[in-house]
Amino acid sequence: MKNFIFIIFLLIPLISNARQCNISGKAILWAYDACFWEYETDDSIHPGVIECVNEGKKMIKKVGICEAKLIFKSRICAMAKKWKIEGIDPKTCMLSDTPLGSAVKDGGI
Repeated sequence: MKNFIFIIFLLIPLISNARQCNISGKAILWAYDACFWEYETDDSIHPGVIECVNEGKKMIKKVGICEAKLIFKSRICAMAKKWKIEGIDPKTCMLSDTPLGSAVKDGGI
C-alpha cells in the first residue's frame, strides 16, 4: 500500500502538467497564420513567411504545442489591436477559441 501511495505522489506532477490546450487547430497552422499577419500576405512561399514559419517550427519543438499556439495567437491579437482590425475585440481576443487566420480556419494552407 505504501508503494502505491508513493507512485501516486510521483505521478501527480506529470498529470498536472498534462493540461488541455484551449486553442484549437494545429500549431504549425497557427505559425503560418501569425507569419501571414506579420508579412501582411497569404502567400506561403513568401521568403519572409518561409523564414518565419521555420522559426515557428523551432519554437514549437522548444516550448511545446500548446505554449506555441498561445504565443502565435498572442502575436496575432497584438497585431489586430495595433491595426484596429474590425471584428476582433482586443479585450477578448485571447479568451476566444476563434481561429484568426485562414490557415487555421481552413485546416491547411
